[in-house]
Amino acid sequence: MIVVTGGAGFIGSALIWQLNEAGYEDIVVIDQLGLGDKWKNLLKRKFTNVLSIEEGMDWLIDNADQVDAMFHMGACSSTTERDADYLMSNNLHYSMDLWNICVQKDIPFIYASSAATYGSEESVFQDDHDSVIKLKPINKYGYSKYLFDRWALSQDKTPPSWFGLKFFNVYGPQEYHKGSQASVVFHAYPQIKEGSKLKLFKSHRKDIADGMQMRDFVYVKDIVKVMQHLWEKRDNAKSGVYNLGCGKANSFLDLGKAVFSALDKPVSIDWIAMPEALLGQYQYFTEANLDKLRRDGNYHEDFTSLEDGVRDYILNYLEKEDPYL
Repeated sequence: MIVVTGGAGFIGSALIWQLNEAGYEDIVVIDQLGLGDKWKNLLKRKFTNVLSIEEGMDWLIDNADQVDAMFHMGACSSTTERDADYLMSNNLHYSMDLWNICVQKDIPFIYASSAATYGSEESVFQDDHDSVIKLKPINKYGYSKYLFDRWALSQDKTPPSWFGLKFFNVYGPQEYHKGSQASVVFHAYPQIKEGSKLKLFKSHRKDIADGMQMRDFVYVKDIVKVMQHLWEKRDNAKSGVYNLGCGKANSFLDLGKAVFSALDKPVSIDWIAMPEALLGQYQYFTEANLDKLRRDGNYHEDFTSLEDGVRDYILNYLEKEDPYL
């Protein structure tokens, strides 16, 4: 049996799709479905039960002996969340509780960390453990993820295998419920589809041109393939914290052009001012160093290019009446 926390969310439900494609259906989903449309991410997925966080903890206490793997994708993923106590409870303490269950019951543990832990770092994104514990995040969300990485690395008692994955800028199907936190691709699509100009943030740094802010944009289908690999091939991989992006930074202008190309529209950009709230916590460059994933994670598959990922996302999902995996 496999447990996926946050299983109705963006990456969690995409992971269940990947597991279903590989033949796994004995899956317990733990998530808060709430009042929105997140439940639609599960419509076509095969699993045995869906439980709230409170129900899930009770269920785990009684049934952990049956669990073969725990994928912990459940978290507050808003980089602009202001309630630090909520972040500590949801992203740190809940993760600690799940880790301890996996230690006691010898369950492999794969959890979502974040590139937000790197803060304003703009040159080297190293995931060796000595570097990871010295990071200085610049927002509360990144700090909550950093604290759990640091705590996990300090533990003498660990799950039999464990992997903390620092997701970079993930985009793709199943993010439709995320509102303002959905990817730029998702927000660009209706603007360009309707024939409007694409709105992109101006740069507020003199040394970086508008649109040349760089990100490691990684397709969600690649992310979930890596997670399945690390669990299935865990005997050939070293436990620890890993970067998980595509390994190549692209500009927001590149991303915009990829959306225009997929929709066969001419490029037209409207540069808008960056909101004041983002100015002090904005990363101008991210790029995952994947050396450790290749070497210690033994993962050697190619990652989808930005152009191919955006095209697949738009033509095979956003353009369809049913956009879900």
